[in-house]
Amino acid sequence: MSLPDPSTFIAEGASAAVYRLEGGKVLKLFHDGVDAGIIAREHATAQAIQATGLPVPRVFGRAEAGGRQGIIYSEIEGPNLLHHIVRHPHRIGWAMGAMAALQRAIHGHDLPALRSRKAILAEDIEMAPIGDRLRAAAIDRLDQLIEGDRLSHGDLHPANLIVSGDGLAVIDWSKAARSAPAADVVRSEMLMRFGPGQSGGRLEGMLRDATTAYYVGRYRKLAGMEPDALNAWRGLVGLAWLRHRLPGRDAAFAAYLTDALRRAGLPPLEG
Repeated sequence: MSLPDPSTFIAEGASAAVYRLEGGKVLKLFHDGVDAGIIAREHATAQAIQATGLPVPRVFGRAEAGGRQGIIYSEIEGPNLLHHIVRHPHRIGWAMGAMAALQRAIHGHDLPALRSRKAILAEDIEMAPIGDRLRAAAIDRLDQLIEGDRLSHGDLHPANLIVSGDGLAVIDWSKAARSAPAADVVRSEMLMRFGPGQSGGRLEGMLRDATTAYYVGRYRKLAGMEPDALNAWRGLVGLAWLRHRLPGRDAAFAAYLTDALRRAGLPPLEG
């Protein structure tokens, strides 16, 4: 097929742009240079996750447009959860509770064919801008943790949740892997507190922290998860994030990571 009409553009990320097609479908068109193996893995992962019955876009197959590779999904109509919260701030409690419940449901599935979250974290820690002593200690600690066999999203935050007529649906499974649930919760915690797209204001930071704390508390209650389970992963997930992390509340994140490393008994950050 030819390249989509620019008027059908919906959104764009680091690896792809999304365009609206006819018949309630969208085309996720990957940028030039994205490895074909990554696209094939996302397609296979999408098919496997669709089979779980979770509220996710239906995958119709792969496509090519203008020499670029893509995947065709069903379009889930509705605002993302972040936009919903901005327009309806009185529903923030419902939103965080629903997100926690959906993440718990995701973790109720096992997909052993998915790649390992521990292996992904190990690769990122190896490439992170940290000292050799901390790197070696972190890799050693990661080796000691249980692999985990639960389905994890790896990038679950309000912008990747759609408020549809049938409830919340989850999009963008490109970082899915098998994992210990606590590692996935910690990743969501960091994205919500310290992810990009922030004004950097003190009040916004306080709101993000309080909202995220409520979400984590709701998940812990649903899953019966102890604080130590999260503490075991916070420092490691934080170090791995340093490889690709974009600016956002840098001082607050540094303090968070410093405390996480201390609680885990790992060496401190250098410099």
